[in-house]
Amino acid sequence: VSTQSTGADCRDLYNQPQHQLSLNKHSSVELGKPGFDATVEALPPAPRERRGDRCEKRSIIFTKTHKTGSSTITNILLRYGETAGLSQLLYSYPSSTEYRSLADFKLMAGRPMADIFSQHAMYNDEFLSAHIRGNPIRFTILRSPVSQFISAYSFFNKTKHYPANSFEESIKAFLRAHSQYLTKTWFCKNCQNLVNSNAIDMGFKMEGYVKSPNREDYLTEFISAADKKWDLVLITEHFDLSLVLLKRRLCLHTEDILYLKSLERIKRDTVEEPYTLARIGEIQHIDQALYDHFNATFWREVANEEGIMEELAEFQQLNKAVQSFCVQGSKRGYHGTYENVLAPRARDNFQCLAMNTRCLPFAQHLEARDDIAVTEEQRQELRDQDNDPDSLSYDQLVSLPKDSHLLELVYRSRLKH
Repeated sequence: VSTQSTGADCRDLYNQPQHQLSLNKHSSVELGKPGFDATVEALPPAPRERRGDRCEKRSIIFTKTHKTGSSTITNILLRYGETAGLSQLLYSYPSSTEYRSLADFKLMAGRPMADIFSQHAMYNDEFLSAHIRGNPIRFTILRSPVSQFISAYSFFNKTKHYPANSFEESIKAFLRAHSQYLTKTWFCKNCQNLVNSNAIDMGFKMEGYVKSPNREDYLTEFISAADKKWDLVLITEHFDLSLVLLKRRLCLHTEDILYLKSLERIKRDTVEEPYTLARIGEIQHIDQALYDHFNATFWREVANEEGIMEELAEFQQLNKAVQSFCVQGSKRGYHGTYENVLAPRARDNFQCLAMNTRCLPFAQHLEARDDIAVTEEQRQELRDQDNDPDSLSYDQLVSLPKDSHLLELVYRSRLKH
């Protein structure tokens, strides 16, 4: 198993095929790197907006899980809020990537209620219900726990706590150090955002589990309650299909769920030994039970969606064409990854820029615009820091038209050729 980690970031994608782009010899971008694809088949007809029988416009609570591709979904929801005129529940400016418990004093000033929440936080249903309008749809995304652990172990650089001759030997040292976890103790040193983190993101209490006289009943009751609480649970291993299903549930348009592939890690860490993989599965016991349950519910949802596989094929063709339209190459960038270099025509297109912007700067720009406690001096400081032409700047967020008709531009571009 290899890491396909792409960072706690708005553009993290997994297990996607990569291709090469041939540019002229004077190009300043790197060739043959992940993150872009100029080999695009003939486009399908303009997408038919099939919404599904259970489509309903509602406010949104997205439970953002770690190392699952969740930041790509947060990016989709941040963009959707801008194009649909919906407000985001955000932290006070400038927010950070800190893993947060929710509290009123942490929210930005002047917005006690909003339409969408999609930031990292330990799930608190009472708090979110009090701050999100109406009857929100609740959804999240889960990833196979073994690959999620390996990805998180690499991304959060846990090898520094358990130095060894190889990545896999470091994981073995970690596993030896935590041999009593979930049997005699709930304490897990250096485990934050790593071990059973998806269950913790959804509100699971490890202390309650270990102290319970019947641990499996405790776990079963949590999964049963989660099944009632979350209206939809997506699966990372079927990311594009998950997006099409989400589009149908949220009454979205195809343009709303487009994304750019990026942030492929330059160095891929691997775990090969079956015993090590099995031990990871054991320590990820809670997440594994959660994943097994919701993977089954996901496929039951898909089975009830007429024509969804045809829509999936169309979406993948369109998304590939959008990648080709917006992106001309890649560069070395954030957290040991390749980042996209946008084509010149994409650098004044809101959708291309927004899709290529990481979650933290995206959220901070929204906070700077909407937080009534932010001063003009702070906004100017933010402007002065906006030096990446491939990412959405504060001034672009404020001034660019949000409805950039991206798919229309893609079709016109293809017709010219």
